[in-house]
Amino acid sequence: MQYVNAVVAVALLVLALVNRDDPSGAAMFIFGAVLAAVALKHYLSSWVVRVMAFFAAGVLFCYFGQFFVLVPTLQPGWYWLWGSDTVHAAGLLLAGFAMIPVLSEYSCRMKATRECERGSREFAERKPLLAGFKGFEIGR
Repeated sequence: MQYVNAVVAVALLVLALVNRDDPSGAAMFIFGAVLAAVALKHYLSSWVVRVMAFFAAGVLFCYFGQFFVLVPTLQPGWYWLWGSDTVHAAGLLLAGFAMIPVLSEYSCRMKATRECERGSREFAERKPLLAGFKGFEIGR
């Protein structure tokens, strides 16, 4: 999931550069990139995770909301045309879907506890099931 969030952060920064003529739109893409980048940090306190999840959900709805406000002004077949409106609409749609894994990361962390995290680490380090039985050999 870390790779996905890193790619999302970079993609949102690229969208901010593409939309640099619209400062509020570029700031919104930068804010989403910051949220995705903070999700890369392994240890966050529970209140920081809650705040980040709240902001990630808000940014996700802003991206989709702006896209749906923009839709009535687009021409039929807008996705085949090349222009600033197409890039902006596609960027908003892409950014909205890209924020889903970021929000998922924060919501997953809100559900997890220290015991849960430790348990998943122990499970990953566990030996195979039959390795604990002494004298047991396959094919005997």
